Amino acid sequence: MSIINDEPVYEDALGHYELVRRVGHRILKCNPPYVIGVCGSWGAGKTSFLRMLWTYLGGPFELPNRESANLTDDERKERFEESRADFDELVGKRNLELIWFNPWQHQFESSPLVALLHEIRRHFSFKPGLFDKAGKIIDVASYATLNALAEVGKSIKIPLPSAKSIMEGEREYDAEHFSAALTSQRFRDFFEGAIRTVTEEKKGKKGLLVIFIDDLDRCEGDVAYRLLEALKLYLNADNCVYVLGLDQQHLENSIAKALSGEKETWRYRPMARDYLSKIFQTLFHLPVPRRTSEYVEKVLDSQDEDFKRRLDELFALTANDWPKLVRALDENLPHNPRKIKSFITSWKLYLDSLPKIENENDRLDWRLTLILHYLAQFEEPLFRKVEEAPAFYSDHILKFCRGEFSVSPHPLFYGLERPYEMSRIDETGNLDDESGGLDDPGSTSGSEQKKDESKPLAEPRIFWISRLVVQLAKETTLMPDDEFIHRHLLQTGDKSPEPIAEE
Repeated sequence: MSIINDEPVYEDALGHYELVRRVGHRILKCNPPYVIGVCGSWGAGKTSFLRMLWTYLGGPFELPNRESANLTDDERKERFEESRADFDELVGKRNLELIWFNPWQHQFESSPLVALLHEIRRHFSFKPGLFDKAGKIIDVASYATLNALAEVGKSIKIPLPSAKSIMEGEREYDAEHFSAALTSQRFRDFFEGAIRTVTEEKKGKKGLLVIFIDDLDRCEGDVAYRLLEALKLYLNADNCVYVLGLDQQHLENSIAKALSGEKETWRYRPMARDYLSKIFQTLFHLPVPRRTSEYVEKVLDSQDEDFKRRLDELFALTANDWPKLVRALDENLPHNPRKIKSFITSWKLYLDSLPKIENENDRLDWRLTLILHYLAQFEEPLFRKVEEAPAFYSDHILKFCRGEFSVSPHPLFYGLERPYEMSRIDETGNLDDESGGLDDPGSTSGSEQKKDESKPLAEPRIFWISRLVVQLAKETTLMPDDEFIHRHLLQTGDKSPEPIAEE
């Protein structure tokens, strides 16, 4: 059975190549300095998108054996389905230098600015032209400039703006940090000169440094805040473009914590958003894929013969059933690439760990395994309740999914919402136009939360598997009983003890 890891992918199974081209065109057409943010929730595919963009602009393409190679111009045109005229007009006229920087890997160093400068120096130190074949420096000026750049950066302390300065504008901030402003201008001039030296125009192609910064939102404390301020004050050079992958909500939370001292952080979210608007010229939100069937197919891996044999052993799943499985996964999982990949790979292990089927009449229902595994991965308290008492599935989970709100839901359902289209279906299965798709504030639905006007409500969670739960109940003549559900769960521990013989 094949195992798929969580590394970023270069293949386009989510229809992103056109978006990659559009963002690439913005980079090549913009007037630097320029900062682009590619936004998406954790697991939405930001790193994969950045890697595709990196490859489109000429960065090394990682091969399956972990070695890297550069695509030729013709290969890039074909992969990204771009016309020769557009490619030559944009990509062909730039001498691009690409750097990949992950601040999360350097968050415990003294300064994110110094770590980034070292990455810039390391990149150019390996460029052909600085050294000969014997390793001797032949471009002494460029090498000295790069070394000096990193050394000067060590002496810079990055001042962080307060909440007050953000609210009242930049004048107060500049007055409070006048000396820092002078230092930043001197360093910026030095930085621009250094980068211009190593990205000089070659063969009529204008030089441009594009720095990719990934996982910014994963940094702890004020690391992200300090790095953004460094980009703004010191690295805002006229020959640089920065492309940042970030979860906007998490980054706003991090900045709000830094502004508030972690007290009533939510009140500072508007200031954090205003701060980001001053950093980024463009914030591009990676769209949620409407359909993920191609991606699901890729992760399921129809060429995995061991997996297909296991499906046949457990469920007697035929080739005609395969599209049903793909559709069920596409429609009943959150459209988050990382969550889909994690769910399918762990579901495969779950199936591989189920007891062997001894009798054909004891075959399992693959839909119920999806439901139970969904509970285990996304709503563990509900899963543990089903493990403890399988009747909880029919008595509570099924009723919640059907929208039977006449019965007060179990507290474990608080914060859960059914998918929007299901919330518009009444108990008879008809569309309820009067509700408008929203739960009655006075009802006892699972999404009800105790209101507190002084604090924001917790973000609700969507119970995506609701559709499959209802579908299974409609297509199954018998309600799943305790024994049937038990057979779909992993079993460990001793076998049932032998009866004690009477003396």
